[in-house]
Amino acid sequence: MQRTFLDVVAHNLPAGGTILAPGRAARDLHVEGARVLDRHPSGAEPASIAGVVLLDDEVSDAGDHAEELIDTIGTVLEPGGALAATVRNRVFADATGGTVPGNRAYSAAELTKLLEQRGFSITILCAPGAAARLRGDDTFDLDADRQPGLLDAAPRLLVVARAPRNAQERSAVFFASRPRKIAAAATICRHPDGRMLVVYDRFQRMWTIPGGVVDPDEDPASAARRETWEEGGTKVETGQLLGVFAGRWPDRLIFVFASEPTTLVEHPEPVHGHEICEVAWLPVEQALQRLAPRIAFQVRRCLEQPGYTWTE
Repeated sequence: MQRTFLDVVAHNLPAGGTILAPGRAARDLHVEGARVLDRHPSGAEPASIAGVVLLDDEVSDAGDHAEELIDTIGTVLEPGGALAATVRNRVFADATGGTVPGNRAYSAAELTKLLEQRGFSITILCAPGAAARLRGDDTFDLDADRQPGLLDAAPRLLVVARAPRNAQERSAVFFASRPRKIAAAATICRHPDGRMLVVYDRFQRMWTIPGGVVDPDEDPASAARRETWEEGGTKVETGQLLGVFAGRWPDRLIFVFASEPTTLVEHPEPVHGHEICEVAWLPVEQALQRLAPRIAFQVRRCLEQPGYTWTE
């Protein structure tokens, strides 16, 4: 009997326990010994769910809140619990002109990054129907559809991933997904009246300046502009490279740029609210007192001796 991709999903979910499967997945999914509920993950109690199934492109539809959705799923899943989801395939959409405005699509690498950076270990990644499109039939061939050469050849990607079993595994998966030498970029963004843009990082629990890891094929100045928008809710133009800082653990380089807003917002809000919970314009001396010591060190060096390189 020919398997469907729903059969594959069901086979890779924990037997028994509670599975959250909103939409069509709740109607069609059958997992041995499991209770399947048509409920969104945000309505679940922390660490009480064995599996979450999102097969109506909910991750794509979450747009800029996709990271927040995955974080929520990681919170409600039992240690080692499973997530199965489909997303719109960005590479296929770009090639066929099928990108839907307002929604978010992913390449296989981008989907892998989304999950691994939140500690999920991927067990299955495939493009359902890719092999069938080439053959001209309607069969599902998991072995063929998961080959790297076919991951760009179908409208959607299907992923099954396992939540970390503990904090150590979460960190190990996260750091394994990162480049060996991390490049990061940040901005010292100044208001026309001289105030500085600062943000409160939920994960690190500290005040900092907008910044983050430089993505593959992205230059540091572009990363600094992107991170200032995502974390500080402010569109900026980058100017002088004020400083480069070498960090020992993890091995990293941090590029700090001067920047100024292209459109001034007096009360900006972060685009990525799952990372940043507060944004403020502060006078420089007040900002230096509020910033974490390491960040204050960077800012002082950049303002006092712009253009130099330091070791933290």
